[in-house]
Amino acid sequence: MLFLLISVFIFVAIALYVPKRLEKHELYPIALFSIVIGFTSDIIFDLKYDVYGYFTPGVQFLGFLPILVLFPTSGVIYMNFYPYKKPLQHQFSYILAWTLFSLTYEHFSIKAGFFYHNGWTYLYSAIAYPLLLVMQLQHLKYYRKYIKK
Repeated sequence: MLFLLISVFIFVAIALYVPKRLEKHELYPIALFSIVIGFTSDIIFDLKYDVYGYFTPGVQFLGFLPILVLFPTSGVIYMNFYPYKKPLQHQFSYILAWTLFSLTYEHFSIKAGFFYHNGWTYLYSAIAYPLLLVMQLQHLKYYRKYIKK
């Protein structure tokens, strides 16, 4: 629980206080998309298949903290520092670094007891994280092209 609360504080502080490279109107769709992806994946993999979850099986109020705070703040941080104009090698390396960070954070979340695996493995996460990160990029690309005018 302490790890989760410290994480919430750190992620929020970073998301709020780092210099923004994104436009202000892009922060909301990035955060909202992160929340939607978080709830969607957790409904499927936690509630439907019970392969992972927060604290104990089922829905807990504290289980909303990662989805409503950690996911959107990490999405904003990830997108804020993404090397959009760098070569593909840099972009790939950035996604790989975030995947490694996410796997490490997942490991410590399990050790701290606020997240658990129940058939889920780090290999599944290693496959899922890059896909989710690319989805986040595609969402912002779509937003910039079709929504923002």
